[in-house]
Amino acid sequence: HIWQMAAVDVAAPPPQMDWASTAAAEKDVSDGLLKFLQPVVKKCDERLVALLQSQAALAKQVDAFSAEIERIQEQKEGLHLGAYTAKLVASRKKLKRVEMMVMQTKDRIENINRMHNQLLTNEASFRERIEAQAKAAAGQTEVKEEKKEEAEEKQEEAAAEAAKSEADGEKKE
Repeated sequence: HIWQMAAVDVAAPPPQMDWASTAAAEKDVSDGLLKFLQPVVKKCDERLVALLQSQAALAKQVDAFSAEIERIQEQKEGLHLGAYTAKLVASRKKLKRVEMMVMQTKDRIENINRMHNQLLTNEASFRERIEAQAKAAAGQTEVKEEKKEEAEEKQEEAAAEAAKSEADGEKKE
C-alpha cells in the first residue's frame, strides 16, 4: 500500500507556484525582521560609539600616567616603579586589542547593513521580473484564446460553406 501511495505522489504534477504571493510573503518576513533588528542595531551603534570615546579617553589617561611615571623615575632613581609601568603597558595593549575588536564589530555591522540594502535591491528587481513574467504569461494566454476563437470561427465558416454548397448541389439535381 505504501508503494502504491508513493507512486501516486510521484506521478502527480508539481503544484504551480504563485510567485507574487511568495514574493509578498518574503517581503513581509523581511520587513518584520528589519523592524525587529533595526532598534537593536541602532542601540549597538550608539554603544559602540560611546565605547570608542571612552576607550580614547582611557588611552589618553594611560599615556599621561606612563609619561608621569617615566618623569618621576628619571627624577628619583631610588624609586622602583618598573612594575607599575609594566602594568600600564600591559593595560595599553589590552586597550588596543579591545579597540580593534570594537572596530571589527563595527565593520561587520556595516557589512550586514550593506548586504541588507543589496538584498532589498535584488528583491525589488526579482519582484519586477516575476511580475513581468506573470503579465507575459497572462498575455500569452489571451493570445492563445484569441487564436483558438479565430480557429473556431474559421471552422464554423467552413462548415457553413460546406452546408451551403451541399444545399446548392441538391437544388441543382
